[in-house]
Amino acid sequence: MQPSQTGLVVASPSAALAAPSLGTTSLTYVRGAIASPVCVALAVFAACVGLGHAGAIGALIAMLSVLVAGGMSARSSLVRRHLDRQAQLRIRARRESARLKQLRPAGPVRQTQYLELRELVEEVERLDPGEAKRFELQDLLDHFVRISVGHQKCLDALRLAGGNDLPIAIPITDPNRMRRRREIQARRIRHRDECLRRVERLTDELEAIDEMIRLVAQRTACPCLSNDFDRELDRRLWELDEVDAALDQLSA
Repeated sequence: MQPSQTGLVVASPSAALAAPSLGTTSLTYVRGAIASPVCVALAVFAACVGLGHAGAIGALIAMLSVLVAGGMSARSSLVRRHLDRQAQLRIRARRESARLKQLRPAGPVRQTQYLELRELVEEVERLDPGEAKRFELQDLLDHFVRISVGHQKCLDALRLAGGNDLPIAIPITDPNRMRRRREIQARRIRHRDECLRRVERLTDELEAIDEMIRLVAQRTACPCLSNDFDRELDRRLWELDEVDAALDQLSA
């Protein structure tokens, strides 16, 4: 079980906004372009057309031509951005699948809470991606999942060990109990109390993560208005005063 973390480290803006490139080499982009569904579909279509017009050799030449063209298209910045986006989506899908798999033993209540927090994080990423990276909200969701798993394990340990059936304390002078049994039961009581304290700490940590994500979502959703918006009305009122003053001078 991992210890509870009471603080949230805020990454520096420069480090947070520097997103790593998922395609690090030209070969990676070429492989991604060739293996893309669009390129594969075009290659199959070209092979069918070539087979109908020039036989097997024509099909092979047509398919190779499409694959070469797909590899050449990897030089385009537009294609590279698309491949990076697809790679990010695949990584996010695998990450989300792993989270839901870990949360499965925690029960529907904790899963519902996680889904609500995930929607808030996605909303923050849509409104202000820089803010989401600055506060590392995706990592905070991972932390929420880890704490939830540890919290559930503590509850399972209490239930499996029958911790609720143990007494609060054991009379030391009880002559009807063997010394060894009394010592073992005392250890069980101490372990039960330690588990209860861990459950309380983990519950507080989960609620703190919930509040932190909601706070960032509140800050992001609130529009940042300039302090100069009052000047727009003041300028127009001043112009009205000038016009009235000019009319008074003309009528005088």
